[in-house]
Amino acid sequence: MSQETEGDAALVGSAAPQAAGCQSPPPAPIPASDATPDPRVRLLQLAGELMRSHNRRLVVEYLRLRRTVA
Repeated sequence: MSQETEGDAALVGSAAPQAAGCQSPPPAPIPASDATPDPRVRLLQLAGELMRSHNRRLVVEYLRLRRTVA
């Protein structure tokens, strides 16, 4: 029984320095996002994405949003 106690003490003693030496920084603050973004902003984002790639799904979303905004 004394061997188990010595083994447990050895495990606790070896784990403590590792835990104390490895600390992570605090989480970075995340800016609050708007629940209802402006459709014009989304329209400009889609236009930029469409200039980079020709995605049919983006074209449809862009045209629907443009119709809504106009």
